[in-house]
Amino acid sequence: MSKRKYVLAAPKVSDVAHQRPTMEMVAELAGVSKITVSRALRDSALVRPEVRERIVEVAREIGYRLNTTARSLRTQRTHTIAVVIEKLVDGDRPATDPILLLVLGSLLESLAAIDHVMLVTTSDLFLASNNVSADGVIMLGQGERGGRAAEVAACGLPTVIWGHAGDTGLAVVGSDNRKGGELAASHLLEIGRQRFVFLGNPKHPEVASRLDGVRGVLAESSAMLVKASACDFSRPAGQRVVADLLDDGVQFDAVIAASDQIAAGACDALSARGVAIPGDVAVVGYDDSSIALSNIPPLTSIRQDWALAGRALVEVVLSLINNRESEVPGPLPVELAVRASTIG
Repeated sequence: MSKRKYVLAAPKVSDVAHQRPTMEMVAELAGVSKITVSRALRDSALVRPEVRERIVEVAREIGYRLNTTARSLRTQRTHTIAVVIEKLVDGDRPATDPILLLVLGSLLESLAAIDHVMLVTTSDLFLASNNVSADGVIMLGQGERGGRAAEVAACGLPTVIWGHAGDTGLAVVGSDNRKGGELAASHLLEIGRQRFVFLGNPKHPEVASRLDGVRGVLAESSAMLVKASACDFSRPAGQRVVADLLDDGVQFDAVIAASDQIAAGACDALSARGVAIPGDVAVVGYDDSSIALSNIPPLTSIRQDWALAGRALVEVVLSLINNRESEVPGPLPVELAVRASTIG
């Protein structure tokens, strides 16, 4: 059987160049029906690849794009997911934070694969707006004691939170934060450290869980946690807190930080005082970001799987939007990446 050939039908592309492109024009030029055009431009498997390629070529030539607004009116869906960042302030969580960029990249990749738009905003702007057009919300961070996440979820859109499953009753996807704390503490014990400092704000549920992991490991050893100091997720905050500890004469030989940014700041303060890393003080960060690799010395850190996180968050929010029962995955795995900040 000979293959059917699809050729341009009258009118020619040049004949419609001055007109507003429509689906009817694409269908006529490609020699197919409107429904075939609609399916092809949505990448439907019902249209053979060679036909789809020809339709896409014609649509591109005349400048036609699907009317997504009309589709939204028909389906009552925007095909948009709002990604709400809990807090974005220079002193706390900078917009250039490598981890934030990694998570956003993973979410964009997962949403683009299913033809969804990603709308990025902050919790303050989201809560102040009455007309955010989205089908659901993925929230990055929960706020102190999970309060900000509860405010966002109260707006009524299907919502999933990245972080730590507390008592909020919300759908939460997150890494095994307690395990991360345990891995960091166990590694430092193995290299002989005895006096630990933890840096991070335990009012954030993820940080509290990491601290619990550290305490659990140390409780079964001869080592001790000499100080747990609250600080923001930033390099300057880590630097200030460690400088204050040194000024106060606190004796420690190990630092576990709730982020690589904090750990890098701790290294800055130690180096400025002539404290050898890791000879005098070993330092462990969290997230295994690009900062861990570029820091001097490179940071031992707890690695999270951001690609897996993005896929899991998208899967859960879509299930909530479609009123499907979806089992929220358990804590996602973490692992220890050992570098020169603990092993000289």
